[in-house]
Amino acid sequence: MIDLFEECRAIELDERLARLERGNQGAVALLRAATADGQRAIGWSEAGAIEPGMLADLVNLDGGGVRLAGITPESALSTIVFAATASDVANVVVGGDFVVRDGRHAKLDVEEELRRSIGGLGGG
Repeated sequence: MIDLFEECRAIELDERLARLERGNQGAVALLRAATADGQRAIGWSEAGAIEPGMLADLVNLDGGGVRLAGITPESALSTIVFAATASDVANVVVGGDFVVRDGRHAKLDVEEELRRSIGGLGGG
């Protein structure tokens, strides 16, 4: 599954190729396309915003990595949209439950799942 950050950058890249012009999509528009507008596009109007009564999955980033170095409140949105990757994710809460906590999957052993999946392919 493509992550939110890659999705935002993919939208910008597609627009860049279509218009032969760089930087025509700002961070706010890209984030809205990947969240609220994306949810509406698939008919899921009860998600896509942090408001009372709405479904919300929350992601918390670790600002200590090189991609987010120097992030400030003023630059946070554009830095996150244009530089962050899944490696910067510290915590993910889905439906009130932690799926990722402190950078590690909370509900599955990733190493074991990979080992079992690869073994299932007949590779050992």
